[in-house]
Amino acid sequence: MADNNLGQGLGWEDDAQVQESEFILLDPGVYDYQVVNFERGRFDGSKQMAACNVAKLTLRCTNGIQTGNVFVNLMLNTKVLWRVSQFFKSCGLLPADAKHQGDNFSMALFNQVMGRTGKVKLKHRTYNDKTYNDVDEFLKPEPAPVAPMQTTMPVQQQWGGGGF
Repeated sequence: MADNNLGQGLGWEDDAQVQESEFILLDPGVYDYQVVNFERGRFDGSKQMAACNVAKLTLRCTNGIQTGNVFVNLMLNTKVLWRVSQFFKSCGLLPADAKHQGDNFSMALFNQVMGRTGKVKLKHRTYNDKTYNDVDEFLKPEPAPVAPMQTTMPVQQQWGGGGF
């Protein structure tokens, strides 16, 4: 069975169907997201960062007006661990008030990311003269609104048998 992520090779004489690109350039701003795909990958390293595992995420983002997929790679490297922490806080896998440094957590949390939701701030990134959606920041969940406390006690009226 062919892997749909790889596509299928076509012959020079094959028939094909017209398709549109699924890529949508979203306006910069704050979006709700849901993790719709997670793949494990490997980064071979560079002059700036050691080789490491990489979490390849597809986020389905919407702001109520626009909806599209955003692809983000999270490097599992101590140099950018703050970004992984930010993601886990955003989707509720770490407490929003966890310290940036000092609190321990496991990369095994990636086993729980599918379907998780949160908020993300998007921007545009230009690479090789093409513009892409880019995650600027994973946002912490907003605290649940607290109901205002009642400051006065309700007055109870007692009626003495005769009505009004």
